[in-house]
Amino acid sequence: MNIFNNAALLIGVPLLFAFSIPLFGLISKELAKWVTLLTIGFNATFSLYILLAHKYPAIVVMGNWLPPFGENLYIGPVAALLVSVISVIGLLIAIYNLWAIKRGDVIRFSILFLMFTAGASGMVLTGDIFNLFIFMEITGISSYALAAFGPERRALGGSFKFLVVSSIGSTLYLMGVTLIYTQLGTLNIAEIAARINQTTPALLTFAGILIISGLAVEAELFPFNGWVPDTYTGAINGVSASLSGIAAVSAVYALFRIAMTVFGRSGGAYVTTYGKIDFMTVIAILATATVVIGELSALSQKNVKKMLAYSSMAQMGLIAVGLSIGNELGVYGGIFQLINHSIAKSMLFLIVGILVAAGVGENIDDFKGLWNRNPFLALTFSVGAFSMLGFPLFGGFWSKFAIVAASVQRGGWYDFVIGLVLFASVVEAFYYLRIVAYMFMSDTKQAKIKTPLIPAIPIFILAVSIVAIGVLPQLVGTFSAQAAGEFTHKMSGYVLNVIPTIVAH
Repeated sequence: MNIFNNAALLIGVPLLFAFSIPLFGLISKELAKWVTLLTIGFNATFSLYILLAHKYPAIVVMGNWLPPFGENLYIGPVAALLVSVISVIGLLIAIYNLWAIKRGDVIRFSILFLMFTAGASGMVLTGDIFNLFIFMEITGISSYALAAFGPERRALGGSFKFLVVSSIGSTLYLMGVTLIYTQLGTLNIAEIAARINQTTPALLTFAGILIISGLAVEAELFPFNGWVPDTYTGAINGVSASLSGIAAVSAVYALFRIAMTVFGRSGGAYVTTYGKIDFMTVIAILATATVVIGELSALSQKNVKKMLAYSSMAQMGLIAVGLSIGNELGVYGGIFQLINHSIAKSMLFLIVGILVAAGVGENIDDFKGLWNRNPFLALTFSVGAFSMLGFPLFGGFWSKFAIVAASVQRGGWYDFVIGLVLFASVVEAFYYLRIVAYMFMSDTKQAKIKTPLIPAIPIFILAVSIVAIGVLPQLVGTFSAQAAGEFTHKMSGYVLNVIPTIVAH
């Protein structure tokens, strides 16, 4: 077991600077934004170092108490990959915010954004189900406040909906954790995972329903995702990009860490769970419904932001379908798709933000002739749309192909699931290609739109990343395959790395 206590800086540094921001703000509001950028830049650099230098698997020990007796963070293949995604996407959005956040309480926004990033990283790194609740709350509270930051009244409505639904989800999660603790007397994820078969099946099932329901709120799964459209639409675009590209990543991770590691059975061709019902099957049903409802709802939208919000819901469903298949190929596809979604959807929201700032409306008709007004934004929006659709040479192609292949490999009722998902993909193609056609095939005599340099930087990087992953899928695929191995082999992966003595016995 490797101990790498410096990894705690990924949570500690953003929190430290979040509380220091008011001091920097006394000097200059611009300085507060730059401190935010440099802090998240540190996280991006350090997390990439951990990933690329292969500094995992490792644990962070709190107070020299080894798990399960003390609290710990865990950095395995999944956590190393996803905390890098969270940090890099956070860095690119922080660059965008240098340009976008000009009015309002810049100091408060900077504090909240750093807390949001720290909370999302903590959700991925923690090795304790109660601390997962703490980090969910940090992420959630900062998210509600960030979502309310917009100048329009609709921001408050969306934020309030998110607050109410998420609070219910957190309560359900905490009730489930309490039930588990009464049975096993521990909150350590690895120890619970190793001893979960010692719990009463009926109580385990009830606790699982509560926990999965609570996490499904954050993961945007039906029927717990009613907050998504209004929250995404009301928030300013940098916040919408953060919710879709960062918060969703940590939420999906938490859902499947609990489902596959805590409740999962060891062995077998694919992961199933303990309890009177198979939680992986339950998630697959919810995920399939999320895909179909999300895509059909997106199709009927005239507002591009709301369309992207429903599309985000549908993508979360697709990712959950892939992970719920439970074999290595399905989990590989789900994680790969999660990364592709984070990159592409963040970019699409940032592009809409530039257009809105330039006076272009949010309706689909407002995108007519965009190619003539700003080729860069039309081209990058198309790159993001093509990745969402899974076109060859774009990142989304490989992940969607893997999910379909894994579903066919699993067979059984997953043939029906993948049939519905493919139907939903046709719907998705219609509404994305409609916008692309409007941008390139409509004439307009409206004035040209200038692209400011600062927000153009993250959009350019994200667009290049999509094409690079499409041409060289191993850039992400290699790490996704390692992550899939850890998710599908809990005793020889997660539990062995955290508490080797338990596995030895």
